[in-house]
Amino acid sequence: MQATLVRKGLVLAFAIAIAPPAARALPDADTLLADLGVSSDQIAQVDGGQFVSFDMKSSSPRELTAGFAFRVNVPPAELVKDLRAGLANKVDSNVTASGALHGAGSDADLAGLKIDPNVAASYAGGSGDLNLSTAERASFANLAPAAVAKQVKAALLARVAAYQTKGLDGIAPYARGSDSRSPADELRSATNATKPLAKYEPSAFQLALDYPAKKPAGFGETYRWSQFDAHGVPTIALTHGMFVPDGDAYLVVQRQFYVSTGYNCEQAIAAFVPTGSGTVVVYGNRTSTDQITGFGGGAKRSIGSKVLESQLQDMFQKIRGAAK
Repeated sequence: MQATLVRKGLVLAFAIAIAPPAARALPDADTLLADLGVSSDQIAQVDGGQFVSFDMKSSSPRELTAGFAFRVNVPPAELVKDLRAGLANKVDSNVTASGALHGAGSDADLAGLKIDPNVAASYAGGSGDLNLSTAERASFANLAPAAVAKQVKAALLARVAAYQTKGLDGIAPYARGSDSRSPADELRSATNATKPLAKYEPSAFQLALDYPAKKPAGFGETYRWSQFDAHGVPTIALTHGMFVPDGDAYLVVQRQFYVSTGYNCEQAIAAFVPTGSGTVVVYGNRTSTDQITGFGGGAKRSIGSKVLESQLQDMFQKIRGAAK
């Protein structure tokens, strides 16, 4: 399933720019995990270095979920430093190219993005497998293959500009024949389902809903593009990283607000909570895909979520091994 082979190496590559406030709203790791329904035995397993999963109820019939916690033997600030240096991309063999978007992005930022001839032909031919708005589909109609790459970059930069200006309201829906799919609606649903975020970090919760408004003190952000293979299918994603420092902890939101094919969007929220000389990472991922709807949707969703969890844990195992 393409939607489950998602974005390893895209998670949490964010910059920290402003000193954190003195007080911390996030509780200690044991309290946070207990609030998520993790048992005392499982909490002890996290402290002992194991990965522990916790259930996350899907917020829509299209949503795959994965929630887990694990310990890293470096403090939160050091873990963030490693991730800023590109650790996640280094451990991900599926990422073929990626880069930062500065400001609203530019052609120079996208210089490493390559569109192979088969992909170019699918754009020019109006492939229904591509996530494009009605206007975007019209812009690719009958283009010569050599002109497709330039138009892909223009469409990506237009989506970045619209999102930076209007947030979720700026995300154009994907045209699906006579129907459409709204990534913005999927991301709102994912955010509203994240009750611990609203409980412990209400300013970060409102930020996730109302960006670019309501940026809390100490807020920082990054934008990145990435190109990766999902079941051999070249896929492009635009990712917005938001973080709010919280004392010596960090609360991070990663949002893929555009994906070229395979699934609709993704939102992951992680808390980096200090414990002793290390960090407990509490991570939840919600990925929207139409591939699990219809007959047998419940079973597809359950199986897909397990596969997603396994793939993400594999990525974090590599990150944990390298972050020393």
